[in-house]
Amino acid sequence: MARRDTPEINAGSMADIAFLLLIFFLITTTMNLPQVHEERLPQKSDVEFLLNERNVLQIMANKNDKIGIEGEFADISDIQNAVKKFYQHKDGTPNQPSYIEVTRKICEDTLESLENALNVYPDAPLFKIEQDAWKKRLDACIAFGGGFQTLPNNATVSIQLDNSTTYVTYMSVLDQIMQGLNSLRDSLCKDKFGVSFEKLNDKVEIDKQKISAIRQVYPKKIMKEKNRSVQ
Repeated sequence: MARRDTPEINAGSMADIAFLLLIFFLITTTMNLPQVHEERLPQKSDVEFLLNERNVLQIMANKNDKIGIEGEFADISDIQNAVKKFYQHKDGTPNQPSYIEVTRKICEDTLESLENALNVYPDAPLFKIEQDAWKKRLDACIAFGGGFQTLPNNATVSIQLDNSTTYVTYMSVLDQIMQGLNSLRDSLCKDKFGVSFEKLNDKVEIDKQKISAIRQVYPKKIMKEKNRSVQ
């Protein structure tokens, strides 16, 4: 029987086919890009009617990315100290917010009044919000073994940007504010609980209570104004 030769497969075009397939998959595949999370801060227009000038620490960045604090030019590193002074100062200091005094008795009396109000107006959302806030303050008093002072509800750190301020500068300002705030939280946490604030685990119940207590004294109060032309 005659032997039949097997014809060779022409592989000359395989490289072209592989290249075309590669291009196809690059075009049609969805790439998972890393996402940078930016928390949406409340706009000044949303709460402006509640604000008092002494209750606002204004930090600005102009079109040249120059930083200003309370209308005076400053280095970005000065933001931390300005935030610390805003949150922690001697009561009665001029141009600084007056504190809210929080004690266990004040919390209990306030909660009793809110409970009575809710019995009359059970669907009033403002009373429910206040009730939740004072419950957290009461828990903080219990955790600390005593009362504390905190900023009024309408006190805030306000960020004002020029239309041309770079995003990098905005994030740097925000980072400096949070560093100043977290420094105060860390100091208080070490004083009250003997541990650094950043080492508390929010998945452990006892640590969650400590985190909540610290945040009652030094809450995150940051607001972003609408961009406009800043000299």
